[in-house]
Amino acid sequence: MQRVAFVMHVKDGQEEEYIRRHRAVWPQVLADLESAGVEQMNIFMAGRQLFLYMEVADYAEAARILGESPESLRWEQYMEPIMEDAGGQGYDPENAYPESLPEVFFWNKGA
Repeated sequence: MQRVAFVMHVKDGQEEEYIRRHRAVWPQVLADLESAGVEQMNIFMAGRQLFLYMEVADYAEAARILGESPESLRWEQYMEPIMEDAGGQGYDPENAYPESLPEVFFWNKGA
């Protein structure tokens, strides 16, 4: 299982809209995540900054599957007007899953 994390931003003034949309993620998008091998996905928010963490069997394969799914791509296009990438630039819905941040520490009481 791979642990993947990356940072993005919500455009200024779009914080509540981002939360609202994620309270009602489309069922097909959730099904696509499952089909892509995503076991868990968490998004944390601090002001405009978003931190996404997921556990997935194969991140590259999951990104490929999600990138080819019409409904998941439609979701990313739906999010584009309120999102920015980690550098504060425009959000690319066709590259919604960037390279993961490097993991520098992991602890699990069961490991």
